[in-house]
Amino acid sequence: MKKTILFICSLLTSFSFCQDFKLAKASDHIEAIASHKLENKPNIFITDFNDLDTLIKRSKKKYKIVYNFSSACSASVEAFPLLLKFLNENEHLFDLFNVSGVKYKWIPRISEYLKKINYFNPVYIVDIKKYGKYGNRFNRLGKVTKQICNECNTNKMGASSFFVVDENNKVVTHTNYYMTWDEKFSKLKQLIKTNL
Repeated sequence: MKKTILFICSLLTSFSFCQDFKLAKASDHIEAIASHKLENKPNIFITDFNDLDTLIKRSKKKYKIVYNFSSACSASVEAFPLLLKFLNENEHLFDLFNVSGVKYKWIPRISEYLKKINYFNPVYIVDIKKYGKYGNRFNRLGKVTKQICNECNTNKMGASSFFVVDENNKVVTHTNYYMTWDEKFSKLKQLIKTNL
């Protein structure tokens, strides 16, 4: 009986998620994403290197942060609001690209987290059909990261790590899993100082 109730609850949860959310490819929404004309709901897109590269290059901001997003990592969940606050204070300089290597089954969890914090800017999920559905999410994320940031040591990058690309699409800084948030933010603050 207990198993039957759990099964019915999981079906209802899945059904309600399907009603609220549609999985979309970034390539089908490049114009809407680039012009920031998205619905006021979690905007989660499947992406690959080409889509992400196109969106980064279309950004008009001086710096583009490519952030390893995770709603499952406690450090990332704590740090993400701090990053958003920092970016709101410096929105004239920075554009944020949240990228995750999670399997598609985790998208409902990401959607719930985004709703909880009222964050409706895009989050990009690495296409598991192109980058492998088996193995570690950081392997998928690392494959895309390496195509943009060759100098990034993807073995040391985890949730809440990021790299920054300038207006010439050159990587200007990157972080790793072992750095504290103060160390990571100091890299962003250094970029601001160079623009004063």
